[in-house]
Order: sequence, then C-alpha cells, then structure tokens
Amino acid sequence: MNPTDPLAQLRDIHLPETISWWPLAIGWWVVVAICLLCISLGAIYMLNHFFGRRYRRQALAQLKRLPDSNQHQRLVDLFSLLRQVASSAYPEQNFSSLSNREFIAFLQKTSPKALFVDLPNNWEQLFYSKQPSITADFVNQLIQQGRLWIKQHPRILKLEQRC
Repeated sequence: MNPTDPLAQLRDIHLPETISWWPLAIGWWVVVAICLLCISLGAIYMLNHFFGRRYRRQALAQLKRLPDSNQHQRLVDLFSLLRQVASSAYPEQNFSSLSNREFIAFLQKTSPKALFVDLPNNWEQLFYSKQPSITADFVNQLIQQGRLWIKQHPRILKLEQRC
C-alpha cells in the first residue's frame, strides 16, 4: 500500500441501519383507529339488525307449528300471531282494540305487496261461527300471505313516513 495514495485510505461503502417498524408513525395510528371504529360500528349494526329481527324469526317458526287438522283454529291462531307480530313491530299502537276489519286494513297498509285482498265477503263470520266452512286452501293462502307480511313489513321509521 502506498501511504501517499488517497484512494487507498477510502473505506468500503456501508449501508445505513434498517428502519424499525416500531413505533408506528402517527399516520398509521390514525389508520388503525379508523379501522377499529369501522369494525366496531359494523358489528354494532349487525347485532342490532340480528336482534331487531328476532321477533320475525320467532313468528315464522311459530307459523310453521300451526296445527294442520282444524282449519278454523288455524285461522284464529294465524290472526292471533299476526297481532302479536304487529304489537312487537309497532309497540306504540294498540292492536287488541282493533276490529278484524281494521286490523286487515292495517296489514294491507303496511304491506309492500298487495296482501289479504282476496277475502270472501263473509270472512269476519269465519272467526265466530261454530261450523265455519273454511277450506284448507283458503287458510294456506292466508298463512302464505301472513308469512310474506311477517318477512316484509316495514320498520317503524318507514311506517311513519308512509302514513
């Protein structure tokens, strides 16, 4: 080595220290906070939606358990169940004081589709007669329409907007 050679005194190129990932920069803390907020709000929304629809699931399960033998009893049980569902969905209204005609009008008004429109003229007498002439097809049709109403009736806010 030549002591007068300045190139001989140079050292090799060295790399800087690696950048540590911890502690995080302030921008990453903001991103983490926003993600946690979104996840928690989404979970709260999903839980409210799930528990807010519980009465519908229970009513549909009870609708499946209606007896198959006595058509008059099936009809009475159906409208009793529909009144319970309406009371759960709209607790500020008193459905027990409504007549059957008024209750059917309420169901029709709150239904997104045309339901309970093919009722016979003497349908109110079917609830109270001792020997009603109710066919199984008629009751099955009403149960199907009741199932649709349970699944699709609007929430309270939407109902207030429609009235």
